[in-house]
Amino acid sequence: MINRVIWARSTSGRGKSPFLCGSNRPLRITLHTSSFTRAPLEENEAIMALRELCNVKHIEALDTQNGLLPYIKFGTFQKTDNDIHFNIIREDSITYSYINDIQQLNRFVAGIARKNKLSHSERQAVFDDLIILEAHLRLRHDILVTLSINLIDNREQSLLRSANPRTPLETAKIVGLLLRSRGNYIWKAGNNYSRGFNRGLFYSILARHKLPNMWKYFSACVKAQEIRGDNILQLGQSISMRCIRAIEARDAIGYRFYTSQNNDTHRAIMYHFDYLTLLLAGAFDAQALVARHAYKINRYSERNTSFRRPEFNKALAMNGAEKLYNIITSDSFRNLMILLFELRNTIHSDAMQNFISNVAKPEEAFVRVLSKHRDLLWKAAERYNSPERWGLVQLHGDIRLEPYTYAVSLVSECFKYIDAIAYATDITGLFPDGYVVPPLQEKAPDDEIYSENIRRRIEILG
Repeated sequence: MINRVIWARSTSGRGKSPFLCGSNRPLRITLHTSSFTRAPLEENEAIMALRELCNVKHIEALDTQNGLLPYIKFGTFQKTDNDIHFNIIREDSITYSYINDIQQLNRFVAGIARKNKLSHSERQAVFDDLIILEAHLRLRHDILVTLSINLIDNREQSLLRSANPRTPLETAKIVGLLLRSRGNYIWKAGNNYSRGFNRGLFYSILARHKLPNMWKYFSACVKAQEIRGDNILQLGQSISMRCIRAIEARDAIGYRFYTSQNNDTHRAIMYHFDYLTLLLAGAFDAQALVARHAYKINRYSERNTSFRRPEFNKALAMNGAEKLYNIITSDSFRNLMILLFELRNTIHSDAMQNFISNVAKPEEAFVRVLSKHRDLLWKAAERYNSPERWGLVQLHGDIRLEPYTYAVSLVSECFKYIDAIAYATDITGLFPDGYVVPPLQEKAPDDEIYSENIRRRIEILG
C-alpha cells in the first residue's frame, strides 16, 4: 500500500474531496493509463478492480487512452502554444474543452526539473503528465489515478494537490469505502452483472484475509471446547468478532472523514474512534486469556491476565512460551501498546473545541492531544515508525492527531500483531496432556466465498 498511510493522508498533503457521505453523486476519476506500464502486481490488481468497478453507477471514469471507457483525446500542440484543445470521446457524444496558460505549466515544469535535476526527455515527460493533470482539473474530477512519479512524488505542491493524484491501490481503497458508505458491498462488476456480499460476510472475509493465522488458532478453540467445556470457544469468537468490528469502526470514521466537517461529524468520528480502541484492546486481552489456558498459567487471576503485565509475561516465558514472549516483550509491541492504550487518556473525545480545522486546508481536522501525555504518544510513534504515519503533527507547541489516519494505522499494525500472536501461541496446549490433537483447519477454504481471488480483491478494496 505503499510507503505512507493511505486514503486519509491529510497530514502528508494528500488532500480529499467531501464526496462520500451526504451525497449521491458519483465519484469521478481519471485513469492516467500511460503511467501504468510495469506496474507492481498489487497495483495491477487495483487497476483491474477499478476498470471493472467503472461499470457501477457510483463511479464515473475517463481514460487517457482509447479503450472500453470514455477517453480524453488531445489535439496537436507545441509547448509554445498558449491553449491546448481536447475532446471527451464517448460512445454517443463528443465534448470539446481546452487548457489555457500553457506558459504557467512550462514554469511549473522548470521548477520540478531544477528540484529533481531532470534531463530534457524527463522534462518532456513531466510536461505530458501535467497536461493530463490540467485536463483532469478542467473536468472537475475527484481523483487522478496515476503511477507517474512526477505526479506522486510532487503531490505536496499546490497545483498537484488540487488534482488529488493517487496510485491505483490508494484509489481502489477510496472506491471501496465509497461503495460501502452507500451500502454496496460489491467486489466485481461487468457491463451486465455484478457480484458482492452482504455487509457481515464482506467484513468477515476481509478480516480473515488479514489474519491468516487465525484459521488454525480459532479451529483449535473450537475443537478444544468439545473437551474442555469452558469458555475457550467464546474467547476465540470474541477475538474474531472484535477484529471484524474494528474494520467496520475504521470505515465508519472514514465515511465521516470524507464529508464536510462540523461538530456532528467530529462527535461521530470520536464515538467510533473510542469504540475502535476498545475493540482492539479487547482482542489483545482475549488473546492473553487464550495464552493463559494454552500454557496452563494459574498463578494470576484472569483479571490480571494481560500482555501489558510483566509478571504475566514472565510466567509465559517460564511455561515454555518463548516465541510468544519474544513478541509481546519486543520494543515494537510495547510502543504499539502505548499507541493503543494511551488514547483514552490523551484525547478529549467529548470536547468539540479540541477539534481544530485548518482554514487554509479545510479538509484537515485534528484533535488536540492532552499536554501531560503528548510526549509519550509522540515518542512511541517515533520509535514505532514515524509520527506522520499515525497522523500526528506538531503545531504551535501542541501535538495534534488526525483520527482517520491514526485509525487506519492502528488497525493495520494491531492486526499484524494479533496474527503474529496467533501464530506464536502453542494452541496444542489447549488440549489435555497426552490427548491426540484432532486435525485443525490450517488455512482459508478454497470455495466460492473464501477463494484466494475473492479474498485478494476484497483486500484491494478494503
